[in-house]
Order: sequence, then structure tokens, then C-alpha cells
Amino acid sequence: MFPGVDARALVDAVVVAEECGLDEVWIADEGVAREPASVLAAAAGRTSRIRLATGITSPVLRHPGAIASTAATLDELSGGRAVIGLGVGGELSLGPFGLGTDRPVGLLRDAIGLIRAVHRGSPAPGYAPPAHAMPPREVPVWVGARGPQLVRLAARVADGLLMSGCTLEEHEAIMGEAEAVGPVAAAIYQTAVDRPGTSTELDWDGAHTVLVDAVMRFSPVSIGLNLVQLAVPGTDPAPLVTRAAELLDSV
Repeated sequence: MFPGVDARALVDAVVVAEECGLDEVWIADEGVAREPASVLAAAAGRTSRIRLATGITSPVLRHPGAIASTAATLDELSGGRAVIGLGVGGELSLGPFGLGTDRPVGLLRDAIGLIRAVHRGSPAPGYAPPAHAMPPREVPVWVGARGPQLVRLAARVADGLLMSGCTLEEHEAIMGEAEAVGPVAAAIYQTAVDRPGTSTELDWDGAHTVLVDAVMRFSPVSIGLNLVQLAVPGTDPAPLVTRAAELLDSV
């Protein structure tokens, strides 16, 4: 879900997602839009089963230690349902602050290493566990990536690879890069809108077709839909979540 609508409506939509039988919900981190971890934390108290993921947040925007602490807290609140979706970040989240990086692979590698250290309670370069640190927790870290080097990094050090808004050809290339390193858990999400306006957007029927093909060819551990229409203020996310659940149930 794009966090462009009222935070209370987003929380309600997570509840609807669980009621519809969906297994996970990812809320994007778009900088100064609604803050995803806050929404997920509020949803944790109203749900009992659905996985709660940031999809994605960036170590350019947030210090990896803070990402680790936030995720561990969400995991504690939700009884072990938190997932970290990590990536470099895009123009919507980084652009307003003039942020970026010229070393995306090293940035994510170092961030994952620090996040793991915080969650284990072990020292790492630049980090010494303090006495007041949270007890050790294991929170999965997934990487959202398309570029070959980032995909290979995800296959080496992350718990899974998130592919979002890709074509069938891109799926094949990305999975080929990942599997050259080793087996990788993959989540494949397609962007479904009523009136596609970009090359990454599909209408709902088109998204269904791509997901069916992806399931047959790549056996992802999860599939989903990107609800980017929630970038429009005032949009009610609940009907979109219900519609997404019905489509996914038919894949």
C-alpha cells in the first residue's frame, strides 16, 4: 500500500486484508508520507495473523540501527510478524531531502550487517551493543532490487528478494541472477491500476496474467499487488484491498 491516505484508513485496510485471508501487507516508506512502521504498529494490535512489512525502507533515509530497533519493536508488538523490506529508495522518498548514494551495493550490505548485529545483540563495525538494547530477535530482511549486483547481494545475505512492478522478461533476468548465487525466496508484486500511466503499471487483468505466469515459472513464496492508487489523497484503501484479495485468490 502506498501511504498517501489517512493513517487510520491504512490501519483499517490492514485489518480488512487479514479478514480477506491475505498473508502479508507491505506499506511503502515514501519519506514524508504516512510513516509505515507507525501504521503497522497500530495494525498489530488489531490483527493476529498477517505479516507486517515495510516495503521498502532505505538506509539512506533512516539509520540501519534505527531500522533494526523499529522492526524489533514492531515484531515484539505483533508477536513475531514483522518483516523488513530494505532497498536503496527512490525519488519520492529521497528527492525531497536531496539524498542519494553512489554505492548502493555497499550501502545495503553494510546496512544488513548492522541490522543483523543489532538483532543478535552482537558487536559490528561502528556498533557496540549497549546495556539498554532490546533482547535478541530474529526479524526477516528482504531486499527490493532489480539491478544485477543488488539482486546477487540479496541472494547472498538477505532472507528474500522482493520484485515489484517488473515485466516477465525482467522476472526471468532477475531470477537468473539470483539463482546463479543460490536458491532464493522471492516475492513478486505487480502494480495494478484502473488506468495505467507508466511502463510499470498494468490494468488489473494484465497484472493477473503476469502473476499467473510468474507463479508457473518461478514458484515465488508470495505474490501481491501494489496499490499505488493510494497516492491520491482521499482514496479509500479498503475496497482496493478487497479487490486485490479477490484477484490474488484466483491466481
